[in-house]
Amino acid sequence: MPSSIYSNTLTLGEGLGEYLSRFGLGDGGYRDPKFTIPFFWVFALRLPNIRVRVEAVKIHDLHHVLAEYPTGLLGEAEIGAWEIASGCGKYWPAWILNFGSFLYGVVRHPSETFHAFVRGRHSDNLYHQADYKEVLGRSIGEIRQRLHMSHGIPSSSMSDIVSFACWSVVSFVTLALPFLAVIYFTAIILH
Repeated sequence: MPSSIYSNTLTLGEGLGEYLSRFGLGDGGYRDPKFTIPFFWVFALRLPNIRVRVEAVKIHDLHHVLAEYPTGLLGEAEIGAWEIASGCGKYWPAWILNFGSFLYGVVRHPSETFHAFVRGRHSDNLYHQADYKEVLGRSIGEIRQRLHMSHGIPSSSMSDIVSFACWSVVSFVTLALPFLAVIYFTAIILH
């Protein structure tokens, strides 16, 4: 993906400011006591905005800038796939939230999600190496270079295809098991 939305010469902090403004995200919601996860336009789940989730979201938003994936369902599916493929490290909220957006992408936008996943497999991310405040002052181009993101989407290999399939299954199982358990135990109780 050519770098065209966020110039390589901007600092990552400037790019983040443009990103938050472009998508009407205010201050990113980093200080909000709760956050909302919408489910299939039917209902929403409001959860506490815990410290580790805020740390993960701050880095996640920087990844949106670096990878130039927008917000919205497709953009979240792409960044989710990219982050899963490049690894979310110790940030368990990122893993869980990305499983949902990744799985949505696998079902609704498989080609775009696969390309983002392959791109992530061949790059690194800030979950593994970032001092958040330090990278905000670095140029976008420098960080893209450091993360091996400046060369677009590489060709996929059989290993990429197998990994994509495996992560698709892991995402489904991770998200489906709690719901299946609730249905199962509800059926036992009501029986």
